Amino acid sequence: MTGSAPGARIARQLVLWVGASSLAGLAIGLAVGVFQGGGVERPILVISVLFGNVVGLTAMVGSVWLFPRLRGRSGLLRFPLLVLTLLSGAVLGSLAVLGVYPLFVLNELRQAVGVVVINAILALVIGSVVLGYEQMRLRLQDTLREMEEVRLVDARLREEAARAELAALQARINPHFFFNTLNTITSLLEEDVRAAEELLETLADLFRYAFDVADTVSVPLADEIAFTQGYLRIEQARFGDRLRVVWRVDPRSLAVRVPGLVLQPLLENGVGHGLAPRARGGCIEVTTAVEGSTLRIDVLDDGVGLPDDGGPLIRDGHGLGNIARRLETFYGGRATLELSTAPDRAGTRARLTLPTTPLAPSRPEGRETPS
Repeated sequence: MTGSAPGARIARQLVLWVGASSLAGLAIGLAVGVFQGGGVERPILVISVLFGNVVGLTAMVGSVWLFPRLRGRSGLLRFPLLVLTLLSGAVLGSLAVLGVYPLFVLNELRQAVGVVVINAILALVIGSVVLGYEQMRLRLQDTLREMEEVRLVDARLREEAARAELAALQARINPHFFFNTLNTITSLLEEDVRAAEELLETLADLFRYAFDVADTVSVPLADEIAFTQGYLRIEQARFGDRLRVVWRVDPRSLAVRVPGLVLQPLLENGVGHGLAPRARGGCIEVTTAVEGSTLRIDVLDDGVGLPDDGGPLIRDGHGLGNIARRLETFYGGRATLELSTAPDRAGTRARLTLPTTPLAPSRPEGRETPS
């Protein structure tokens, strides 16, 4: 199939050139007959059509077929060779027509020579025009190809940057999980072996997911929620009753695809900066909603609230800063991460907005699930 495409394209070009050249030759033959006043004679029309094809096909061979194959050669060789091709094609073709229809040769040799010269000049003129068009077309083709290569390189760099950000996030999360959870498991071994085993299994699942998402561009939000719930089980084993979690999940949001490891840092930020400093702990509330073409995720805590300047919590090298950079890589300006004071309560709200499309509910109505 691939091998026949160039042949089909050349065949189409040949048909178009023959048709256009024949029409041009026919028009010239009709004009000659009218101006001579002797009526339109069939031999004149046939010869005019043949001369038209001689000129047209010579221009096609020289400018459309030969020129692209000489683009890499020096101009001192390329253009003389093209001129020679156009002249020789026109002269030889005209002589061949005169050999088949020797009307001019029999009547007047000078007239036949004049016809050959005119055809040669026409071949040069038409060939030059077509050559100019082909040069512009090939330059445009090169430009479009270069633009596509730049676009592909940019896309590859953006993807590599996103993976690098994800790897940085993984490198930050993994030791944090590992050392804190090991301490918790150690303390549970003497009191509740089964709980320690379950916590160890949860930790293994979290590590497996954290490394698996490195090979994907996006994951369903349902997977992110399951991962985050595992993280919270570990934190609840550490904090006990000091950490309470409420989920308000819009069923339509579960199938929306989001960047991997985009939700857990929001809860880690709420637990670490909002609740951990308080002796009595507090509550984390997670709300997801699909509104038109936007997915909104709110993580609210009733902890100590934002520092006076607020902004430094989102900075490079930290979990929220990595998320902000990855959102810019994936979505440009169409996704945002914002920190603000929680409405109607003390604490902080982290709001994540991502572009999406409306999804049909796949589960029963949303629920409020304390855990």
